[in-house]
Amino acid sequence: MRNILQQIISLYPNDTVIVAMESGNNASGRPGSLLPPPNTNPNSGLFQLVNNQGQPQEAVSICRIASVRITSATYNKAITYLPAPDPAPQGCGADCQNAIRAYLPVGTKVDINAGGQTVAQGTVKINEYGVVVVVGPNDNDPTFVSTCKAEILTK
Repeated sequence: MRNILQQIISLYPNDTVIVAMESGNNASGRPGSLLPPPNTNPNSGLFQLVNNQGQPQEAVSICRIASVRITSATYNKAITYLPAPDPAPQGCGADCQNAIRAYLPVGTKVDINAGGQTVAQGTVKINEYGVVVVVGPNDNDPTFVSTCKAEILTK
């Protein structure tokens, strides 16, 4: 998720994002920065949202993010994804990751719930290790969903 957030900060600085947490809580604002700085810090643990004037608002735990939706925006094809780890992880988390990726091939229409709420609704645009991207018509309102936080998948 950190890799995705770094790109959202640079590619969508003036767009509103809605961050859905695994608890069911939400936070919204413009993408601000990763903390501790800089945005390229591989050990950042918080995502800071800012208001329309650039003033800091909530900071959310990256480890607890279920999804990030960019409202009123189109999916940016410049976004890159990390490769799958090598060697591949083992255990329950890896099994869930692999099952979700197999269940949601690109082009699948889906509703994804986490934390008691719908966190993504639309068509799977991207299916990469650790994240699926769900978009609305015309690739609008892209939602980046952490596959390890997805709970209920409805096709």
